[in-house]
Amino acid sequence: MDRRKFLKWGSFLTVSAATAGLAGCNSDDDDGDDSNVDNGNGGGGEPPARRFQYPQGVASGDPRPDSIVLWTRVIGDDGAAVAVRVQLARDEAFTQLLVDAAVSAEPDWDHTVRHKVTGLDAGSNYYYRFVAGASTSPVGRTRTAPAENAAVAQLKFAFISCQDWSVNHWAAFDELAAQDLDFVVHLGDYVYETVKAGFQAGGVESAHAPLSLPDGTARADGAFYATTLADYRSLYRSYRSDPRLQALHARFPVIAIWDDHEFSDDCWQDRQTYETVDDETPGTARRRGASQAWFEFMPADVSLDPANPSFQNIQIYRAFRFGSLATLLMTDERLYRADHVIPEQQAGSEIGSRYFVPKRLLSQVEAMKLASAGGQLTPVSILGDTQRNWWKAQLAASTTSWNLWGNEVSLLRMQFNGAQAVAGLLAQGLAAAQPALAPLAPFMAAALAQDLKDADHASGSPVTAYPALSALLDAQAGIPLAAFAAQIKPLLDAQLPPSLLLDEYLLNADQWDGYNAERKDMMAFVRDKGVRNLVALTGDIHAFFAGPVMDDYDAATPRPVMVDLVTAGISSNSFFSYFKNVVDTDPAFAPARPLIYGEAAGEIRNTFNDTLKQFNADWLRYIDTDAQGFAVVTLTETELRCVFHKLKPLDGTQAPALPAVASQTVLTVASGTAAVTVAA
Repeated sequence: MDRRKFLKWGSFLTVSAATAGLAGCNSDDDDGDDSNVDNGNGGGGEPPARRFQYPQGVASGDPRPDSIVLWTRVIGDDGAAVAVRVQLARDEAFTQLLVDAAVSAEPDWDHTVRHKVTGLDAGSNYYYRFVAGASTSPVGRTRTAPAENAAVAQLKFAFISCQDWSVNHWAAFDELAAQDLDFVVHLGDYVYETVKAGFQAGGVESAHAPLSLPDGTARADGAFYATTLADYRSLYRSYRSDPRLQALHARFPVIAIWDDHEFSDDCWQDRQTYETVDDETPGTARRRGASQAWFEFMPADVSLDPANPSFQNIQIYRAFRFGSLATLLMTDERLYRADHVIPEQQAGSEIGSRYFVPKRLLSQVEAMKLASAGGQLTPVSILGDTQRNWWKAQLAASTTSWNLWGNEVSLLRMQFNGAQAVAGLLAQGLAAAQPALAPLAPFMAAALAQDLKDADHASGSPVTAYPALSALLDAQAGIPLAAFAAQIKPLLDAQLPPSLLLDEYLLNADQWDGYNAERKDMMAFVRDKGVRNLVALTGDIHAFFAGPVMDDYDAATPRPVMVDLVTAGISSNSFFSYFKNVVDTDPAFAPARPLIYGEAAGEIRNTFNDTLKQFNADWLRYIDTDAQGFAVVTLTETELRCVFHKLKPLDGTQAPALPAVASQTVLTVASGTAAVTVAA
């Protein structure tokens, strides 16, 4: 591509304005120079027009009151640029044509077209298609946002995330396409950068053949991860080849943000975290390739600067307004993120750094980093200083009834007290063995928790004579101290886990629990500025959660200031399955198995939900850790109504027959409250 073409297509977003009564018009960006474009006539005569393909369908996104971004990918048989016409009309038959713009599908951008149409009517439906040679794309339908100050009676949209091609099924897209929605919010993990990874093990529908990468880098565990621009493009081409995902894109505009897997699992900035020392080395070229592929394949109204050599050559955080009813803020929680507060090198692995992190140690290290930075949040931030200030400014200026936040990782505290949990299990065991002790079970649990806390942990295993428990049983059950020491103590000792399981932990420090100082700062802003009706739309964790977000989870009396609604993944393996794998495969965590699941008569019973509820009851109002699904929101002036749709499991090697939804849970947030009500 020559320099003039590079400048012309550098931002890779062509623009045209809708014109009534159109017979034909050109894009504002079309300078008439298509000398390198294959328009199908070979440059002479009138031979039959060539045919082209649209293997990833069509899409639209980022609805504004007066504009929309249209997308397709069109290819011929020789890899050359393709002359394309973008057409938009008021009707599906295209008798009321408003746009007929000439653009080019350039090989430098993987033959994708991103075209913004301006001058549209607010709150209106439109139809669009692309024409190359004798080949016309499928027709897409899209819708603009309401006028900025319009009174909007209702807004209905879905929010989704985590659609791993390699596991489970994509019947969710059939279910979503049957809904009557204004738009879809995608919270990231649109593609997964790995193939053959351990977390991608398990059943998958036969419609999804195994993926491979043109380049790819092998990991020691047998997985391969995308490394080059060609790798990431290959993933998007494959994912978007699924006709169900194509149908969803063709039916609704999508507002998308990325999370980690669009680049690298649990990434920060341009750093990967597969191995303990991985993030010591920048992966700038890899990050730039991942960002460019996302940019090429998403119908997002953002720009990328190829001439900027840094990995931050794109900005995808942005705001939307839907009349006087709602503001939507979409944040980028990877590109500006600081390293995990406890680095993997310090912890020795992801356990202790990103997962199952000692709460007290995390707080201490975070305080040290804050002190070293003079109190600035920069080294302990997810959003980065500039984006956080933008987020605050947007909320401070908002005049809409509701404020929605497209937030990739959960704001809800998910903590676990090992000593209390183990004490509860031991007390249950004693009560089961000696039914006469059953009435004392809660008191035994409290006594055991105290004994485990006060135990000698120098050897790595708790050593205790159980003074609190033995005194309780002596006084309340008539069991002498000598009998306790001879009969009960050996039974308890045999069941004690390593000391490392008896601390107080945060389950996932890759989400906001791992960046508590910034969360507290932002929640204090919401509280002190009186920001009303702020609701986060969250994905990432492959589970359904809902509850109020506290201004300070560690305060004596935390105050709820907003709500977090967390959807399960479309197909990705569940949060429960991750922890089940840990207790099944890591001997150090095997004693915690009863806290994750139980098994009877060959049936597995999820106990993880109850464990989380036990230690987070003040804010986790709804928990389902073993699910795939999606969420649909109906918003009015007085109420936000969210329905969690849990999907049926894979049926052998096939997606379940429709309807594929196994159950629905209705949650409501009343205007003026920071509380979630779960329907019975």
